[in-house]
Amino acid sequence: MTVTGGFGLADVRSDEDLFLACREGDQVAFRVLVDRHLRMVRRLALNVLGDVQEAEDAAQEAFIAAWRARERWTPEARFSTWLHRIAVNKAIDRRRVRKAVPESQEVITRLADAEVQGPAQADALANLERSEVAVTLQQALGKLPDTQRQALTLFYFEELEVGRIADAMGCSEQAVRSLLKRGRQTLKTRLQRQKKICGYGPETVRSAPEGAGRPA
Repeated sequence: MTVTGGFGLADVRSDEDLFLACREGDQVAFRVLVDRHLRMVRRLALNVLGDVQEAEDAAQEAFIAAWRARERWTPEARFSTWLHRIAVNKAIDRRRVRKAVPESQEVITRLADAEVQGPAQADALANLERSEVAVTLQQALGKLPDTQRQALTLFYFEELEVGRIADAMGCSEQAVRSLLKRGRQTLKTRLQRQKKICGYGPETVRSAPEGAGRPA
C-alpha cells in the first residue's frame, strides 16, 4: 500500500467511525483518515528523526502498520492517540537503525527560543547567540534517551497534554512527568555548562508545573 495525502475527501464521520469501516476493508475510509492525519504524522516523525525523507518513510510505515493492525484496534481507543503511538514508534525504530542525531533546525530553534529568557533583541549578536544555543540544544537532544526525547517532542512540539502523551507512549502520566523533568534538567545542565564555557545561553530552562497539560 502506498500512502499519499491531498485527496480532498470530505467525510463528517469521526475518526473512530471511519476506522471501524476500515476494519471491514473500506479503503476509501482509510484514505480519508490519511488525508486528515498525514501532516501530523509527518511532523511527528520529523521531530524525532530530523530528516524529511526519513520522516516521509516513517509516516508511510506508520499508516501501513495501522492498516494491518486495524482488526486489533478497539473502538474504546482514541484513533489519533493510537496512531500517535505507532508513528512515534516507527520513527524511533528508524532512528535506532541509523543511529543519527536529529537535524531539524526549525524544531531545535523553536525549543531554543522557548528556553531563552528576557526580551528579544534584533541585533546580529543576539541572533548569533540564539543560533549557538540552538546548536548546543540540538546536540543535547541527540544525546537524550529515546523516551525523554519522545516526551519532550510530544509536549513542546505537538503540544499534547500529559495524559495523551502517556497514552501515546504506553506509560503512566507520572512516568511522563518524570521523563519531562529529567529531560529538561539535562538540557538545562548542558546549556548552563555551555554558557560558562562560551559566555552565552539562558540562565534557566523553562519548566512546566508537574501537573501541567496542554489542550488536546
